[in-house]
Amino acid sequence: MVDSGLLRIDDPVHLECLRFCYIPLIQHDLNYFTHLWNSHRIRQQRHMEAPDGIPTVMYKYPEAYGTRDFLIRLSCELETIDRIQERYFVKKPQFGCKDDFIPVLEHVCKMQREQLPTPESIESATSLFLALTEILDCC
Repeated sequence: MVDSGLLRIDDPVHLECLRFCYIPLIQHDLNYFTHLWNSHRIRQQRHMEAPDGIPTVMYKYPEAYGTRDFLIRLSCELETIDRIQERYFVKKPQFGCKDDFIPVLEHVCKMQREQLPTPESIESATSLFLALTEILDCC
């Protein structure tokens, strides 16, 4: 898209449109891959000592695999954890792009955020990206 001139990586509006259109698709595929990986069976290795089984089951029932739960309970109040989270946790944007870009899209598309289109494929994401950048480049 950069080579064909459709995406200008030095343009913040283009980058936010890119994020809005593609990050939900990428996240969906990452979630799907994570689910597949964590639910597949790892076979026993011949010349290697490594655990075998289904990762999700191995995580939830470590005793069945000859190990123990290594989870460490924190000895602090939940309020302390909440304060730490508020201060240091970076909230993932709901729509892939920066939250302050959503009102711009609502205005341009004349839709509320719940009505904004959600691409289901690379093709629909590309079409939406091209439509949004064309409209926003004219403003």
